[in-house]
Parts: sequence; C-alpha cells; structure tokens
Amino acid sequence: MIPGGPRWGAWAAAVCLVAAPLSAASVKIWVCDSASEFSAGEARGVSVSADGTLFAGRSLEKVEGVSEAVLFAAAEGKSGELFVGTGDSGRILRIGRGGKLEVYASLSEQEVTALQTGPDGALYAGASPGGRVYRIDKGKASLYYETGAQYVWALAFSGPVLYVGTGLPGEIHRVIPAAKSGEPPKGERVHVSSDPHIRALFADAKGRLWAGTSGSGRVLRLEPGGHVATIYDSGKPEVTSITADRSGRVWAAAGSAEVPGSGGEPISVASSPSPARPSRPAGSGDDDDHGHPEVTVSVSAPRIAPSRGSQHGGYSSEVLVFDEGEPARTVWTGSDEVVFDLATDPDGRGVLAGTGPRGKLYAITPESSSLVRTFDEKQVTFLAGGDVGTNASSAVYLAGGASSAGEYVSPVKDTGRTSRFGAFRWEGDTPSGTDVVFSFRSGESSMPDSTWSDWSPWQGEGRTLKVDAPDGRFLQWRARLRSDGDHIARVRRTEVAYRNRNGTPVIDSLSALEPAEVLTRTGSSGTNVFESTTQDEKGIFTSLEEPKSEGSPRRLLRKGFRTLQWKATDPDGDSLVYELSFRPANGSKWLLLRADLRESSYSFDSSSLPDGEYVFRVTASDADANPGEGKTASRDSSPVRIDNTPPALRETSRGPGFVEIEAADSASPILEADYSVDAKRWIRIEPKDGLSDSPRETYRIVLPADAHGAYVLVRVTDAARNVATLPIAAP
Repeated sequence: MIPGGPRWGAWAAAVCLVAAPLSAASVKIWVCDSASEFSAGEARGVSVSADGTLFAGRSLEKVEGVSEAVLFAAAEGKSGELFVGTGDSGRILRIGRGGKLEVYASLSEQEVTALQTGPDGALYAGASPGGRVYRIDKGKASLYYETGAQYVWALAFSGPVLYVGTGLPGEIHRVIPAAKSGEPPKGERVHVSSDPHIRALFADAKGRLWAGTSGSGRVLRLEPGGHVATIYDSGKPEVTSITADRSGRVWAAAGSAEVPGSGGEPISVASSPSPARPSRPAGSGDDDDHGHPEVTVSVSAPRIAPSRGSQHGGYSSEVLVFDEGEPARTVWTGSDEVVFDLATDPDGRGVLAGTGPRGKLYAITPESSSLVRTFDEKQVTFLAGGDVGTNASSAVYLAGGASSAGEYVSPVKDTGRTSRFGAFRWEGDTPSGTDVVFSFRSGESSMPDSTWSDWSPWQGEGRTLKVDAPDGRFLQWRARLRSDGDHIARVRRTEVAYRNRNGTPVIDSLSALEPAEVLTRTGSSGTNVFESTTQDEKGIFTSLEEPKSEGSPRRLLRKGFRTLQWKATDPDGDSLVYELSFRPANGSKWLLLRADLRESSYSFDSSSLPDGEYVFRVTASDADANPGEGKTASRDSSPVRIDNTPPALRETSRGPGFVEIEAADSASPILEADYSVDAKRWIRIEPKDGLSDSPRETYRIVLPADAHGAYVLVRVTDAARNVATLPIAAP
C-alpha cells in the first residue's frame, strides 16, 4: 500500500458522491477497484482476481497451424494431449503439450461435434449429421454406435457406460460396452425429450446423469434407477454446458440470443462457413433406411437460434450452481454475451466460463466472478482443462504457467460530455523485477475508432500520473504488467479525475400570464390585492416583493400587473440566475427589465409602459457555478400586448324602463359588464349580440319599474382587466 493511498481513496469517493451533483465545476473521479469493474475491460496475459486485482495471469500459448473452418469440441487425452473435433472436413486434431499439431483421424461425416476420452484410454467421437459415435484408438476410427438421430451433441462416461445426447430428435442413449472382445456394445434409448436437442451431458460422482436441453432450456437428471426429472427450467432456449467443480458440485450455463438462420441447431453450436450434405460410412445404409430427412449444416461462427417467446434481441446468459439438496442458484448473469462452455477451474473453487461474442474467459465461484482472458477471436467455443478453443476465427490456446507480461485495456468511460482529464492515480504492488506502466486515449464516439486520439506514450514513474489525452467525452486507459517469474506486479485500484465542460442552459419556454395575473407563494388566504414596493431606483418599474415560501405559487389578480413565467434547465444541474429584458415589438433595442432573478417567474407593474405590443427576453446564466466559464441561453416571448387604457363608455339611447350603453376599447375585447342600482349589488348584463368578444359591444339595461330616478352605475371590464364606469340617472 502506498503512503497516503487510503486517504486519497476516501477523498475521491467523497468527491464522486457529494461534489459531483453540485455543478459542472466539480471534479469527478472514475474509480475501478472491484472484480466486476475490471472484468468489463479486456485482458491479454493479465487476469482479474476475485477480490478485484489485476495481475499477470495464466499463460495461454496459441497453437500455430490451426486452419480448420470451425472447431466444435475437445477432450484431454490420457497422456495430456488435446484432441479437437472440427468441421467441415470431419477431422480430429491431436495437439501435444508442446504445441505440435497433427491430424489424428478423419471421419466420413462433415462435423465432429462431440469428443470424450473413455476409461479404456480410447477416444470417442460423435459425428454429425448422421448421429454416429466412433471409437478411435491410435488414430484408427471404427463405428461404435448408431443413434438414429441427425446429430450427436454430447458424450459422457459414467464408469464404462457411455451416454450420448442427440438432436433431431432430442434423446439420451446409454451404451454398455461389450462383455466379450469382438462383440458389439449394447445400446438403448433411455429418454426421449420434448425438446429437439440434448445439448449437454455430465455424469456426476454419484452415478447420476445431468442433461441440458436446447429448445426450452431445461436441466434434466437421470437417476441410476432410470427415473428422469426436470431439475431446473431456465426460461432460456438452451442449457449450453454442464460440469462440476473440484469439490464435485454441479454447475450449468443457460443462454439466449436472437440471430436468425440457425437451421434448427442449438444456439451454442459453432458453425462451418459453407453448406455440407450428410454422408455415411460405406455399407452403413442410406438415410431413407433410417427414416432421416436430409439435413444441411450451414454454420458460421457463432450461430445463435431465436429464444422461445422472447421479444428482445441480443445475448444473455446465466450460470447456475446446484448445491446438494438445494434449489439451483444463479451466481452469474451476462446481459450481452452467451456462455458456450464450462470447465472445472483447476486453480479455483468454481468453474471457467467461455463466452461470445466478445471472446471472454471468466473464473466464476459461488461468491464472485472475474475476467481471466479476452480473445481476439470473439467466441470461446470449448474449454478442456485449462485449454481453450475459439471460433469466429478458429484457434486453440494451450495452458501454460504464469504469464511474465500482459496488457489490460479498461472499459470505455462515458463522462457524459466533453471533459478535461486530470490526474490518474493507482494503487498496487511492484516488487523488485516487476513494473506497471499506463497509457491513455480519448474520443467523442462511444466505440474507439479512427477518430479517437492515439494511445499516449507509456508512463510508469510514480503512483500519480497525468492523463495524457485530449479533451473528450470518452476515455480509456491501459496497463502493461511485467513480472520476472518470481514476483508478480498487481494493480488494485485506479482513479481518474475529470471535469465536464460546462453545458449551456436550456430555456424550454417563456410566456406571459393573462393580464393582472400574479403568482404568490404566500400561505395567507387574505386579500388578493398586493401593494407594490417603492419604485426600483434602477428603472421605471415597480414590482411585488414577498417573503419566500416553499409552497407552490397561487395565481391571484393585481390590476395593472403582468407576469412572465419560464422553464429552464441546466445539463449540469447548476443553479441559474435570470435576466429579463424587453423591447417594443417594432423596435430593435433591448432594455433591461430586471437582473439577478432566482425564481422562474416575475411580476411587474405594466402601467409605466405605453399601450402597445412588446417582446420580452429571458436570459439564463450558470456563471455563479462556473466562475470564468459561465454560459448563457436566451429565449424571446411572442408579442405581448400591454393595454392600460380602460374602455370608453357612452349612453346611446334610453326609453321607458331601459338604457342602452356602448362600450368601446382600442386594444382589447370587452370582457364583461354589470350595473348597480343605488349602490346595491352588481348585476351581470350580456351584450345585445349575446357574447362579449369584441372591442365594441352594446348593452341594454332593463331597469325595475320602481327604479325611476335611481342612481345607476355601469361598470365595464376589458380583457386587460381595465375597468371603466359610467354613472347615469334612471329614466
């Protein structure tokens, strides 16, 4: 542990959790210090431990000369060699521990889809299409058993008994070796599945056979007495692999994906690039004899079949562990990759999982998972001990000792917006004879491409480095770890400081409320008439000033006032300060109405303005949160009519018991009219045309018979809330 490391880590966490939401000026910290975070990157010669540490990991040496179109399966031989089943030439490769490659056997079928080394030391191979099983001894293949199915997907030995999992139809066959030399083995079908394929088989130490289906993705278990039960229904289309860890605990992987054109094969089957017609050994009969339709295997790596009933594309997987007497427990999930194979982890308490389409190898325990290796070939098809086979580009890697050097590339960090990068700090160990160096690159696209910056030169002096990358939205770092064989370099934590460029505020709307409407947050339910404060010494307008309240604003009326209201946001969450300006609609010069506003509305006395149309502008600024880097945004309103002149009233005619009044307004429609007799209550009257909607309206007031000579007061209000009154003597 470096001096001061824990203190920096605690400070960094505080910055991330507390300071980041305050403003764009705050520095944020990108931290990687767990297995899940490191496992999101790519590792070549570097592994991630379960506790979240990068170290020079397991060495995997690529075998030269593998040129097969596709690799299907593999099995370890009794002498430590690796046998690999291929397509589309039906060859079985033998690879020695030193990497020597040779063709061990060739079958007449196009695909060698399953391999298993028997207790007798011979190699057993499942061939497809055709559904045959061959026994291969010293490179010589002989027909061992015919399933009658189209495909052989899995082989498993329980003692000397061989179990065979087939496809089209999905069946489990049990093959008992011959009691006497020269006699054929005795085979029988022990289970017929409702699914079209039995994709995976595993025989445990208790003599039970575990099977995984393709179609509805179930885990089955065949008891020694012959009873078959469903142990788990994954809800995914296929159980891709079943194995056990060193303690004998059983594990299974289930996967789902939606890629069309699977041809009816399971989702996890690797594929050859060109169509191939089935062939059969000489003298074995033709397809019609066995009632099999001709099938075409046209596979390209990786092929994924549609998931049942799924409406979502993409890949997904889960890895399960079965503790004796307990229900299945999901210990790992992948939302964008499929587990193609599982194998016992020789160095851990769990299993290794090979995935696609990102070519990753994981170590999974019941408590955690970590990245072991990333492969350029993108699909890890099979695992055999510590050896690995890949497709998308076929390759075989043999397990070796500890790696002396390796490179790790972090996941792409999205900072949310173009950012400036600062310090890079790391914690770890570099014993004598080891070193760790770092490099950086950045860009504006979510996936690194030619528009990104080049990787910066390697840096390795000290635990605090400068991120040598241009400003950008996205960032990656990479580390190169070198060890001398006796000592191991480790990286436990990395921290990258960055600060977003300040974002421009956004004003979504600006509008004026109806004339005389004001907003108040007062909790009082008293009068709705508000007195204005003294005139603003900086301008001609008076305004309403009230104590701040946390309640929602209420709309009340205040004669002569207009209210502007707006909505604005800031991408950084910065607090905003507003400025209001105005100009006559036919003018060009903007005049300040009010500055330093913190609310999103403003009410002012419009009586200082001549009647006419005006345009208002609100300007939002985040300068308070970003000293020296503040940004502003403005928005103009539609023309707003200011009308402070009340309607003109005149009597147009009268007669016995009635009076007619004309109301005219130069700017606004007449809103309403009423009258009062001898200062009693107001009585609403309607215009002669039935609707108050015009700047000129005529009203007839029909008075009571006893109103002769009474004092009649007529009141008319226009749409701008201007009020005019006219006194008349009743006829």
